Amino acid sequence: MKQFLKRLYSLIKPFWGNKANWLSWLIFAVVIGIGSGIAYINVRINEWQKGFYDALAKIGDIDINLIYSLLTEYFIYIAIFVVINVYRTWLRKLLIIRWRESMTEQFIGQWLANNIFYKLAQRKQMDNPDQRIAEDIRLFVEYSIELTISLIFNLIQLYSFLMILWNLSGQPEFTFFGHTFVVKGYLVWVALIYSIFGTIITHLIGNKLHHLNYRQQVFEANFRTSLIHKQDNAEQIALYKGQETEKASLANEFKQIVGNWRLLMNRERNLGFFTVWYDRFSLILPVLFSIPLLIAKIATFGGLMQIRSAFGVVLNTFSWFIFAYSILPKWSAAISRLSQLKAEMEALEKELKAEVELTENIVDTQKLTVFTPENKRLLADISLSLAPNKWVRLKGQSGLGKSTFLRVLSGIWDFYQGSYRLPKKQGLLIPQRPYLNDGSLAELLSYPNCNTYSEAELNACLEKVKLNQWVNRLDEVHNWQHIFSGGEQQRIAFARILLNKPEVIYLDEVTSNLDKDSALALMQLLKEELPQASVVYISHQEELAALADEEIDLGSYRPV
Repeated sequence: MKQFLKRLYSLIKPFWGNKANWLSWLIFAVVIGIGSGIAYINVRINEWQKGFYDALAKIGDIDINLIYSLLTEYFIYIAIFVVINVYRTWLRKLLIIRWRESMTEQFIGQWLANNIFYKLAQRKQMDNPDQRIAEDIRLFVEYSIELTISLIFNLIQLYSFLMILWNLSGQPEFTFFGHTFVVKGYLVWVALIYSIFGTIITHLIGNKLHHLNYRQQVFEANFRTSLIHKQDNAEQIALYKGQETEKASLANEFKQIVGNWRLLMNRERNLGFFTVWYDRFSLILPVLFSIPLLIAKIATFGGLMQIRSAFGVVLNTFSWFIFAYSILPKWSAAISRLSQLKAEMEALEKELKAEVELTENIVDTQKLTVFTPENKRLLADISLSLAPNKWVRLKGQSGLGKSTFLRVLSGIWDFYQGSYRLPKKQGLLIPQRPYLNDGSLAELLSYPNCNTYSEAELNACLEKVKLNQWVNRLDEVHNWQHIFSGGEQQRIAFARILLNKPEVIYLDEVTSNLDKDSALALMQLLKEELPQASVVYISHQEELAALADEEIDLGSYRPV
């Protein structure tokens, strides 16, 4: 429990502990104030019930004027109740979206800062951080607000009705084995004992729901991610005729959802058997225990209706845990998943290496050894010092670690020993498969500096990289990954280089999907358009070797 409360506090503190969110505190206070108003109306209706039902009980001597007066009073209560209850719901939703917006911004900021998202993907220790940010934050915020407000409202209701029920219980006497006992407020004790019994049984039946809900969220997220992956690679799957394989893969993943769902529904069914019985029996419970009061003429028929209403409120308050149990496991599962993501991101932030020194050189390493995330050595003891304003080609057989070495040089790969220094000049690494962001063609070309370049500049770049058919179509929006071929995607990458004009460029097989003439033309375009740029590139196309001022064979750094 201590660990759970610590996790909960770490999640709520950034928003509710920030003085800038005073308006949310005010909204919360108004919601609680409205809850107090509803509790007051419920007290008035409870008192109204005694007069109304006592009036109805006078068979043959019903005062019609009194009935009309009581009904008018009741309609006034209901009208006020409807208005303030609707606004309470509206304000609660406003509170939810304000908190969710802030928390989502916080998590996304932390996830994207310092390449944390990239490092999480490398380590593969955290499943579906995207689902945790999108779905678990929503569940956590909604359930936190709902549970907190309902708990406080129930405590207000308890404060309002406890003494009412206590006084309505009278002081009945019970005789057991010749001894007479006077039980003050005995209906309160009945409600308390009944709720304690219900709480214990509810927990015994439902204590495994937390684990099952956690697993369900994991399986659902995995299945959703797989579907997205299939959609993103639809053409490749179709070309391989891999539909049946993918169908079987998805079926196996969905079996996990179905299997866990059956366990979950069976456990919830067992819990439902008890909670529904508990709820329905509680409706007759105050009547049964009020019979001695009727026999002793302590209570009238109207008083019985008042007791029934007050008992229901007090019992519901005592039974808050039971009725909240259906969402408590989902809430606690969301807390666990968000806390894990938060802890993992914070751990990665602490692991950030000291700020890398800067140099005038484009490559500057001292006894650098490069590893995979699994701690396998790829390259060892690399000591290089290459002056700027030249083109350098890195060569070596496939799988050697050339691309990983390039990522170390660009400053995004943490799995290394030794040291390296980053160029002082602006650098940019272009991978073999460029990232195609959502948005218009103009935003695609400008990435990551959207809304920076004029239409003339963008159209000129399209012409230079031989994508003339897209000139003057900058406002069009498509699923670009499915529109552009592999070669066209790489032409987009060259257009981005021309627009960004980096001074140090790292190229990782950026022409692998182009024919040799097109590849050579684009690389020569870079030389012409960015003559002052320093370029470190990897390519297995021998036609591009002549562009290099210097070649480095990384095969000589293969670990023994």
